[in-house]
Amino acid sequence: MNVEILGQYDFDNFTLLNALMSESEQINTAIHEYTHFGLSNQSVFGTISYCLNKLIIPQDCKMDSDKKEVAMEFFFSNVLKVQEGMAVFIESIYFLLRDKEEYESFINDLYLNNLPYYEYVKPLCFILNIIKEQKRETILSVAHAVFQVALESMNAPIFELDGKSFATNKLIKKMVSKQDFSKKYIPNKRFFAMIDDCKKATSCEELIEMLWNKVEHKDTISTVTESAERLEKIKGFVLDIFSESKYIDLYRNKLKKIEIKEKDTSEIFLQQIPTAFNEDYIAKKMKKASWEIIKEKCKNAEYSMLFLAGSVKENLSDLLIKMGVIEPKKSEDEREILFFYDLMSKEVYCCILEEKQLQEILADGENRSVLLTSYKNYDYERDCIPRYSRINRFTYIYCDRTYNNAITYLNRWADREVYYRYMVYESMPVLLVKNSNSSIFILPMTPIVADEADRDIRKNHKNMLMITDAEDGEYDSHVITDSKKRDEIDTIINCLFFINMPVPNNNNPY
Repeated sequence: MNVEILGQYDFDNFTLLNALMSESEQINTAIHEYTHFGLSNQSVFGTISYCLNKLIIPQDCKMDSDKKEVAMEFFFSNVLKVQEGMAVFIESIYFLLRDKEEYESFINDLYLNNLPYYEYVKPLCFILNIIKEQKRETILSVAHAVFQVALESMNAPIFELDGKSFATNKLIKKMVSKQDFSKKYIPNKRFFAMIDDCKKATSCEELIEMLWNKVEHKDTISTVTESAERLEKIKGFVLDIFSESKYIDLYRNKLKKIEIKEKDTSEIFLQQIPTAFNEDYIAKKMKKASWEIIKEKCKNAEYSMLFLAGSVKENLSDLLIKMGVIEPKKSEDEREILFFYDLMSKEVYCCILEEKQLQEILADGENRSVLLTSYKNYDYERDCIPRYSRINRFTYIYCDRTYNNAITYLNRWADREVYYRYMVYESMPVLLVKNSNSSIFILPMTPIVADEADRDIRKNHKNMLMITDAEDGEYDSHVITDSKKRDEIDTIINCLFFINMPVPNNNNPY
């Protein structure tokens, strides 16, 4: 299957992996994106990009929006070759550790079918040739040393410069033109200059020594305190880019929330979220609709879904907090934000309804649409959607967070026994938890995360009882009790992930 985007890292606390990729592509794609994650979170250039990415620019400030775009492009483009070169290099190491023939096949396939990515790793191929006959421990030692050189290149102390110089392309060009600027501050130049210097190595031992000589005598960050101090300097640098903005206090408040945390490397690797990378398709297809249109479509669309995203009031409050408003003024708008998905016609509608209008749609006995709500828009104590407790409709709760972040919600019913099981869609396992008589909690995961999550549930969530007497898609006595439940779950997953794909003739998952 030809999948255009297999994975992505967007300067956040997780990586995105395509739910449609084949089993053979899963682990190396996860490793590729994890490499991006690791380089970004431990480096100056990555941390600057992370901070910039976290800033939400108000719509009425195009100047700030332009500054953010210009700065993001500078810091992204000048680490691209390092990032992609290292990510493909670490993928190569993975294949080399598994089987030399697999490694050779991987490199040849890049050369024949993915030349841009072959060009990224090409400057590092001499290292791969030196180590490919070595033992596992030696291969890992070299890979670790190369990773540290990449980090060193991305740790250029660019935050010591005036942030204002990164606000426009004109200012950036003037600054970059200065003598030795690239040698001192541009990771793409720094990394490959250091790597090229190691081509003199005639043995694996000499290669390791030369690589470590590139980083051992540098100013390194070795403690959480030192990392926190550097982070504060980076925040100041980023704020300087927007120093003349009327929203500078907003950005300052937002950056204050970013802090250094120690994490186990295996835990970071599991910060994965599955996706179909179909946001552009959804945005292109989405239309506005009136209450009358939605009401009618709920009656006529066989495989359709109503997705309740919460009130305008709560969503606006969440947005303002994310932007950096400390005590946002509460909106009085209690209307509900609603999305309607029609799987057969591939239509997506958005509307904002009064509570009374939504009550009428939900209470309509002719409504054929599956009811889905966000994990943020659910009352876990009363087991209902806030303000709609009297509506007698089965509710599905969708969570789009990583498993580690979703544990907070799994613990909401730690005081009672609940049943759970999985269904698999392409390469995406979906955790289904029957958390009440009238609701099921849905958490899509990557296969790698699902394995770890299942171990964690069995060990640490004894109140969660796994369904063991049913295969994938079969009925059981608690969660997927009949064809109606199975079809509803299929509709939800297919609408959220695969609505832009052909609809099959049967009701099985894609």
